Amino acid sequence: MIVRRLLLCLLLPTFAALSAGSLPGSAQGQETTMRAAAVVNDEIVSALDLEMRLRIAMSGAGVQDAPEARQRLLRPVMRQLIDERLQMQEAERLGISVPDEQVEEAFERIAGNNNLSPEQFAEAIRGAGILPQALKQQVRAALTWRAVVDRRIRPRVQIGEDEVTDLLTRLKEGEGQQVVRVAEIFLSFDDADQEAEVRTTSERLAEQIRQGAPFSEVARQFSQAATASVGGDLGWLLQSELPPEVGARVEQMQSGEMAGPIRSISGYYLVLLRDRRTGTGGGGSETKVRLSRIAVPHAPGEEQAAVAEAARLTADIQSCAQADALAVEIGGQTSDSAGDLPLDALPESIRGMVRTLPIGQPSEPIAANGAANVLVVCLREQSDGMGRDQIAERMSREKVELEAQRYLRDLRRAANIDIRV
Repeated sequence: MIVRRLLLCLLLPTFAALSAGSLPGSAQGQETTMRAAAVVNDEIVSALDLEMRLRIAMSGAGVQDAPEARQRLLRPVMRQLIDERLQMQEAERLGISVPDEQVEEAFERIAGNNNLSPEQFAEAIRGAGILPQALKQQVRAALTWRAVVDRRIRPRVQIGEDEVTDLLTRLKEGEGQQVVRVAEIFLSFDDADQEAEVRTTSERLAEQIRQGAPFSEVARQFSQAATASVGGDLGWLLQSELPPEVGARVEQMQSGEMAGPIRSISGYYLVLLRDRRTGTGGGGSETKVRLSRIAVPHAPGEEQAAVAEAARLTADIQSCAQADALAVEIGGQTSDSAGDLPLDALPESIRGMVRTLPIGQPSEPIAANGAANVLVVCLREQSDGMGRDQIAERMSREKVELEAQRYLRDLRRAANIDIRV
């Protein structure tokens, strides 16, 4: 799974990069941080919960801890915490829980994405003023809600053959037309009373992105769409497949431009137009690649030495077999088990290099998250687009997410929520 791990290493900022903050220690500090920031059905969201989640959000979005950033992120972070309380309460009502082992495994994966052992990662985030348990609570909430959705919603969602055929027909009709690759952040509102607050939240997230926060990381942290886990990326699609109000705005945008908030019937969108091209029909053709990685880790301040060492070690590589052998020799891992990956799914910072790098030849070392990384392209080929199974999976995922949003909306409407900050 090295390709997926590599993507996460390149996409996710290390939590150790957060400016260090102090953890509450004094009796007065403990009293302050344990006061209620919100009450959700008689369950308290403490000021400490809010503080930890703000620090996690700022780290995840790659922004410095500053009063302006805190002000922009306060509303979306509080909304996220309230939603998690509602989700956990519903899971408890249904008798659904996630084993501690599953939470620990997820924590280990996050540590691995940052090139650290779980112990090193825990120490790093403590140094940044984040309690490891706070991050584990967020992980537990996400896994628990997924389990609720898997039990209550997923079995009811069925995609008919006629639905797949209809979409394939529309895609075929789009052959020769312009298709767009768009990323989204979506925040919903349940009624008119919530709309102003959600718009304000959307505006603050948009401003945070304009101040330099990566769109994909803000999407991962705050978007309520099904695409949140992939940084909001919708992939290539016909403009007509977008919600009408979003499509109309995208039509006027240039590649690399962000727009929003854009109001829809149930929420607000922020959209980033990544690219345009002429459609090929059948879901759009795409280039797929298979990569190997060789990583030379380095201590703080030794980046240049690691880059030089990585260049020396990989200078004679002529094939992926050689790359795999060297990776094993120096303690790395190979990418054979990861399968093919769409070129467009790679971070923009390396996509151009991967597109032109000769098969079997090493790239220039890329310094990222505590290591000098050398990539070797093992396979690069053009596919014919999505098949019926892929389209059915995509449609199923979208339907499940829509039903999950409605489920959470109903939980909000039935809840007693008292926000005190």
